[in-house]
Amino acid sequence: MSTFTAPLLLRSGHLQTVLGTTGRRWVMPKREADFLAREMAEDITVPEGATLRVKCNLQAAAAPQVILIHGWLGCDHSSYVLSAASALYRAGYSTVRINLRDHGDTEALNEGMYHSGLTTEVAQLAQALADRNGALPTGVIGFSLGGNFALRVARATGLPALAICPAVDPVRTMHQIDHGSFVYKHYFLRKWQQALAAKQAAFPHLYDFTAAFGLRSVAALTDYFVRYHSPFPNARTYFDTYDLSGTALEGVQATILMAEDDPVIPAHQFDRLPSGIDIHRASGGGHGAFVHDLKLNSWCDGFAVRWADATLPGASAA
Repeated sequence: MSTFTAPLLLRSGHLQTVLGTTGRRWVMPKREADFLAREMAEDITVPEGATLRVKCNLQAAAAPQVILIHGWLGCDHSSYVLSAASALYRAGYSTVRINLRDHGDTEALNEGMYHSGLTTEVAQLAQALADRNGALPTGVIGFSLGGNFALRVARATGLPALAICPAVDPVRTMHQIDHGSFVYKHYFLRKWQQALAAKQAAFPHLYDFTAAFGLRSVAALTDYFVRYHSPFPNARTYFDTYDLSGTALEGVQATILMAEDDPVIPAHQFDRLPSGIDIHRASGGGHGAFVHDLKLNSWCDGFAVRWADATLPGASAA
């Protein structure tokens, strides 16, 4: 697969990241209006007990399937998910965009709160979707924290996975957010506090997050959340449930696409992963953006299609 090189005017990792989130957020829904008009929403309850909402765009005839997992505080219609899913659909794949618990306006579906260690329910959902697709193959693509989930799903189910700028080491990622550009810390703090407010509104008899709304770092909010609203005794134990550094991915066959100038995920997180992980290093691209022209198209979409073509057996024939 070819490697991305950003155009001269778009070579700042920060600019890439901002264009890939704020910029594309305004253009993608209109650009993909036809794709959105064809989607089917479904709420699926997995054996673990959680109910998760998915958005399906299925081909008229049976076809290989790709499950897409958004990043932390994203959703099924985040621009990067919508763009990649539409490209895959046009290439002949059925696509399923899942919402992690409490994401995508699903706060009322489950009394229990989202946390990043909910591997089992996401793996069970992916397996159920794969089983439903019968003999045709299914792959998983995840972005940022969704990339971390995709790698855990691959480890749990054996489904092939592509992780785009995944948060491999959650402690270092949190530190980078808190101590890098104020823009990213403000963005994640604001979105997390908004998500907590929505959960409180859905279950006012269960949750009161008043103390959380005055916290001013992701680390402080994480400590509060773990202490008062999670099953974990401390933040270190919580992070250990989804830390994929070191040998955690030993034996997993998966692909990672990362950018050396990613301002959210430090590039050195990928230096010592097991040999079974196929790592594609791009010199630029920011955090999951890979914007390659002034129309805000993402090179990442084509990469996802090429990965699916090379990875899902029988895809070309279908």
